[in-house]
Amino acid sequence: MNSFSHAAPFAARLGEYERRRGRFYAYASTWFGCFSEVMLDSSAIIILYITMLGGSATMSMLSTALTALAAIFLTIPSAGIADRIGLRRAYTLSCHIGCAGYLLMAAAPIAGAPADRYLVLTGCLVYCLSRPLFGVTWYAVLDNILLPAERGGFFGTMRFSYLSLTAASFFILSMALGKNPPAWAMQLVIAITGLMLLGRKYCLDRLPVNDKERGALDIKKSLAVSIRNGPLTGWAIYSCCLTLAFSSLVPLTLIYLKNEIRANAEVVQWISVAYMGGMICGYLLTARLLRRFGVRVIQPAGHVFYALGGFGLFFFGPWMAGFYIIIGVISFLLGFWAANCMCCYSIELMALARPGNKTMSSAYLATFSSIGTASSRFATSLILGAGVLAPHWGKWGLTFSSYQTLFLFFAALQTFFLLMLFLVPSIVPKHEDYYEPA
Repeated sequence: MNSFSHAAPFAARLGEYERRRGRFYAYASTWFGCFSEVMLDSSAIIILYITMLGGSATMSMLSTALTALAAIFLTIPSAGIADRIGLRRAYTLSCHIGCAGYLLMAAAPIAGAPADRYLVLTGCLVYCLSRPLFGVTWYAVLDNILLPAERGGFFGTMRFSYLSLTAASFFILSMALGKNPPAWAMQLVIAITGLMLLGRKYCLDRLPVNDKERGALDIKKSLAVSIRNGPLTGWAIYSCCLTLAFSSLVPLTLIYLKNEIRANAEVVQWISVAYMGGMICGYLLTARLLRRFGVRVIQPAGHVFYALGGFGLFFFGPWMAGFYIIIGVISFLLGFWAANCMCCYSIELMALARPGNKTMSSAYLATFSSIGTASSRFATSLILGAGVLAPHWGKWGLTFSSYQTLFLFFAALQTFFLLMLFLVPSIVPKHEDYYEPA
C-alpha cells in the first residue's frame, strides 16, 4: 500500500482557471463522443438499422450486449495498457478504433445481403473494443482536473449537457427520417457519428494530464490493491447485480415495440428520446439531489424505481388506452433514475479509488458492472432466439407476451437485489479502507 503516493492530488496543484478550462474541454469532449455511446446504448437507430437490413430481434439485442462483453475481457488489460503507454496515447488509440468501427457499420450495406447485417455487428464489435481503453483513461483524466467537492456538480452538468444535445439531435432526426427512413440516411448519420470521435480526441488533447503519475505497471499488483479495497469490492458486486437486472430493460422495450407491437420507426425512436429526456432531467437535478440527500438515499430510491418500472412494463399492455404514452412515461422515469444512479456510480468510484491506482480501480469496477450487463443482454438474446418462453399466455383475462414475461423476471430480480444495498459504501457508516467522499 505504501507504494502509492500520498502527495497532494494533481488537481490541487492547478489554479482555478486551469481547472475551469479543463472542465470546459472535458464537457466538450463528451459533446463529440456522446453520440456514438448513446446511439448504441440508448437510441433506437442501430436497432432500426439492423432490422432494416433484415436482422432478427436476437441480432438487435446482441448488438447492445457487445459493449459489456468487450469490457469484461478487456477492461483490466486496458488499464495495464494505459499505465504503460500513458493516458494520451491510450485515449487517442481508443478514438481512432471507435471511429473505424462506426465507419464500418455505415459502409455495411455495400456488401449486400446477408453479409451487411453481420458487418454491422462487426462494426459494433470494433467500436466496443475501443470503449474499455477509453473508460479506464476517462476517470484518471478527470481526476487531474477535479477536486472532490467538484465531482457531483461536474458529473451532473456534464451528463445533462451531452444528453440534452443528443436527445435534441435524435428528436430532430426522428422527425427528419420519418416512419420509414431510407438506408442512405441511416448510413450518413452513423458515419458522421463515427467521425465525431475525432472531435473527442481534439478536446481531450487540451486537458492537463499528469502522465508522469501512472499506476503500478505490474497489473497483478495493481489489481491486488483493488481487490483488497473492501468498500470498492462491495460497490463492484452491488453494481454487477444492479446492471444484471436493469441493463436489458430499455433495449428490450424498444425491440418489444418494434417486433411485438409493430410500432413504426418514428414511435420507437420517440420512446428512446423519452428515456434520454428522463436522463436529461435527472442530470439537471442530480447535483441538487445529491447535496440534499446524498448517495445513501438516491441510490436506493433509484433501485426501487428500477423494480417498479419493470413491473409497469409487464402490467401495462397494448390493450390499455394511451399505451404508448404510458410506455413513454415509464421510459422517462427509468431514464431519470438511471441518470442519478450513474452519477452515484461515478462519485463512489472516484471516492473509492486509491491514489496511484485510479485506472485499475476504474477497470476493476467497470469489469463487474459489465459482467452484469453482458450476462443480462446475452441471456435475453438467447431466450428470444431460442424461443424458450411461451409467445403468449393468459392470466386475469389478459394476454401477455414473452417480452412481458422478461419484464416481470427483471422486476422480480431487482426486488431481490435490494438485499445487496448493504454493500453500497455510503450506506455503511464506517470504512476501515480507503474512502474519500466529496
